[in-house]
Amino acid sequence: MTDASDPTNLIDRAVLDRFLEGLVPAYENVVIRLIAGGASNLTFLLNLDGTRYVLRRRPLGHVAPRAHDMQREFTILKALENTGVPVPRVIAFYGEDDLVGAPCYLMHYASGIVLHGQAEAEALDAEQARAASIGLVETLAKLHAVDVDAVGLTDFGKPEGFVERRINGWLKQWAGIPRRDIPEVERIGAELLSNVPAQVDSTLIHGDYRLGNVIMLLEPEVSIHAIVDWELSTLGDPMTDLAHLIAYWESTIGIVSHPAQLISQRPGFLKGAELAERYSAITGRSIEHLPFYLAFENWRAAIIKEGIYQRGLENEPHPSPEIIFTGEAVGLHLQEAAAIITSVGAQQ
Repeated sequence: MTDASDPTNLIDRAVLDRFLEGLVPAYENVVIRLIAGGASNLTFLLNLDGTRYVLRRRPLGHVAPRAHDMQREFTILKALENTGVPVPRVIAFYGEDDLVGAPCYLMHYASGIVLHGQAEAEALDAEQARAASIGLVETLAKLHAVDVDAVGLTDFGKPEGFVERRINGWLKQWAGIPRRDIPEVERIGAELLSNVPAQVDSTLIHGDYRLGNVIMLLEPEVSIHAIVDWELSTLGDPMTDLAHLIAYWESTIGIVSHPAQLISQRPGFLKGAELAERYSAITGRSIEHLPFYLAFENWRAAIIKEGIYQRGLENEPHPSPEIIFTGEAVGLHLQEAAAIITSVGAQQ
């Protein structure tokens, strides 16, 4: 049985060497370490004679059907290579389980800084913080402007009725995963279904666009080097991406459900309303119904985090503080979603 405390043991070195042959220059020394894992996708850093690559596979433990599809993530990254949307350069997909216990893909390493919390944000002064805020919105607008037909992603999703179908899909997923008994999920889901605004258009969306999934360069000036974690990308309502960014940017009702929400309180970072207004100005899209989408994104985050929490309990004999907080965040996201959707319903 594989030691979950050291997921690098999952990698079969002989299979890895065969996979890498012809894909990367010949090498002698290999150093492998985990750079992201736990209950999320396992991301391994491969150092081959000083040149770095990244290998990604789905997380350990129970995974909902169709979730954490590495081939889908590889496909979107490959399609976006020459669009101007900053993404890591992928190299090859591996569909068997014998390399790292599940299908995976190889990509080039993207250097830079990821702002997971206030500690990383301290590296930015006020001017850089403002530039990072603006860059995030401009990059999101650029993603939503991608011609999906031109990049071969016409059939990448079913954009019609996107949000309603997503709500029903998340409710179905909620019913099928290991979880705690939280009646608020079904109740809020029903309220969301009763208040879905008309979908104006559809674009390619990331599905988890936020500071923690963006690699930034600070020199010679602040820029977005790469957007990562594309497993939830599809064709759908672009307002869900904007709302997701803001939901992880600041709290609507003062409840901190993620450490990243504290970053925007630092000098220079724009407020959520300013992000939304800039996005609207660039794209021409109305933000009239943004509160509904914020409620939806908080509700969806609660379901996702419950899955992460349950996998953490399954894989860690003694849950880490991070896993414990993830479990607590489920209720916090639901509180926020409930407060927002109630105000939306009152305005109808």
